[in-house]
Amino acid sequence: MRDSTLISGALALAFVLPSHAAETAPTLAPIVVSATGFPQTIDDALASVSVIDRSAIAASGLHDVPTLLATLADVQVTSNGGMGQSGNVFVRGFGGPDVLVLLDGVPMNAQDSTGVAYLNNLDADQIERIEVVRGNVSAIYGSGAVGGVVLITSRRAGASPHASVGLQVGSRHTFTASANVDTTVGGTRVQAGITRDTTAGFSAANPAQFPLANPNDNGVRSTTGTASIEHDLAPGQTIGLRAYAGRGQASYDSTAYATPTDTNQSTTSQELYQLFANNRISADWHSHLQLSQQTTSNTIQNFSAFPFSSNFRTRVQQLMWKNVLKAGGGWIATGGIDLQHQSIDSSTGDIARTTRDAAAAFVGIEGTLGANQLQLNVRNDSVQGDGAHPTAYLGYGRELGHGFKAIASWSSAFNAPPLGYLYAPYYGNAGLRPEQAHSVEAGLQWARGAERVRATVFQTRATDQWLYDTATSTFENIASSRTRGLEFTAHGRVRAWQADANLTLQQPVNLAFAGNPTLQRQARTLANVGLRRTIGAVRVGAQIHYSGPRWDQSPAGPVTLGSYATVGLTAGGALNAHWDWNARVQNLLAKKYQTVWGYNPEPFGVFVGVVWHPAGS
Repeated sequence: MRDSTLISGALALAFVLPSHAAETAPTLAPIVVSATGFPQTIDDALASVSVIDRSAIAASGLHDVPTLLATLADVQVTSNGGMGQSGNVFVRGFGGPDVLVLLDGVPMNAQDSTGVAYLNNLDADQIERIEVVRGNVSAIYGSGAVGGVVLITSRRAGASPHASVGLQVGSRHTFTASANVDTTVGGTRVQAGITRDTTAGFSAANPAQFPLANPNDNGVRSTTGTASIEHDLAPGQTIGLRAYAGRGQASYDSTAYATPTDTNQSTTSQELYQLFANNRISADWHSHLQLSQQTTSNTIQNFSAFPFSSNFRTRVQQLMWKNVLKAGGGWIATGGIDLQHQSIDSSTGDIARTTRDAAAAFVGIEGTLGANQLQLNVRNDSVQGDGAHPTAYLGYGRELGHGFKAIASWSSAFNAPPLGYLYAPYYGNAGLRPEQAHSVEAGLQWARGAERVRATVFQTRATDQWLYDTATSTFENIASSRTRGLEFTAHGRVRAWQADANLTLQQPVNLAFAGNPTLQRQARTLANVGLRRTIGAVRVGAQIHYSGPRWDQSPAGPVTLGSYATVGLTAGGALNAHWDWNARVQNLLAKKYQTVWGYNPEPFGVFVGVVWHPAGS
């Protein structure tokens, strides 16, 4: 498929969504909380937000969270060999520690030498919904929200009892088993779920490009569990406890100083425990208090003639108090504090135990004056060793009539270096300064009920970025970058089809080098088209993903990774009152491409499954 053909098709689909909407289309826009910190419709959000809800997750048949995220506007995913392997998620040209990931409001980015959230270790079956905010929103969420924020909500108890057991099998000896149950008794809601994934995988490294890497298949296995209990002490007064645990093991290919008989294993574990209270202080004042601890441990082991192992274990303990106050006249104010104690250590002696404290205070206000919508958020973060960092978000919207709204915003952001960047042996630099960023964007939105079309132009510029300096063999503040672009999203119905389309045209460039070259592994063109409908008792769907060419580094120098388009198909339905079935075809056209030079992508695959629901659920 030619690039211009796919892009034109995505644009054409997006433009016809409103004019061909079916009479049976849903009339309500989804509710989001990520743009302001309190619930509002996605049409009212001034920030650029995308949502993947529980029904969309189930319909996709996917268990891999990064692959789910890649269907969203201006989100690009790279992988060193497919599901369960290390990789990166980029939002508007920024990735790694510059994309903040929150699980139930708790930062998941590790304080190790990667700064990433290890999303490949989280199974989508234990997720209720995902919201992605594109653009920097440090004024709401603090350090790390330079490219955007990924907010993940774990499974929740519903209004009525529910239970299910699912099995899925597929290509490459892939097997998934899951069980979920939730119930409500009086004022108490209980939920628990667990998912086990295993696959024999394929050779992550391409032997033609890395002839010294082990050509064996790189298998992956992981287990993800969630649990929660909430109790209503009185109307408007709720306390609860949530827990999440995930552990993944992946065989991976080492490409440096390797031999074909070497074997390598990566083990990542994550745990999150959260005690919370939701309190209605008055009719106009709602308070949320949470005390959390999140731990991430990553261990790599090399089994060869010269074996070695390495481990980094990081922990974030957080106390957050957030308040939402109806200020009258339709205005809503937010405010609170965020206190964190961060630490890093190692079971293999790779780093001495190191800690630091971070404290923040934040306030915001949002409302309308006639046809004008205003949003202002300010926040001040104080990070031990780095001083104070004030950030702000100023958004403006203007209702133009007939469903149209003009939108503009300005925002600032910062990112404190992860502890691993500061103190890891050999390459850590205790003198690193925080990154700084500023963004502007403007857009035009049309919305009617559940139909939405939005075009946004944006620019984010970051300075003092961290880059490994070969001259000093440490991280240094020597990088700066800028991303400019046009982002187009559409959601609605085309006859009987539910359709989503997005197109991103961007210029993520490196300002630290002459000529401002495009950032490594970053595509200038991204597009997605998703279609779903019900035919009789069967739900069917298709997903097309396109990425333009990107450059990457090979041992011989810079190389171009070609553009590619992949097609996925889904189907499912009810066999009877207690059994459902599902099927998914991955990479239908068996497209060969690479998101990282030398590493293979997920090949063609077929996966089928069943889900059992007992009586009464």
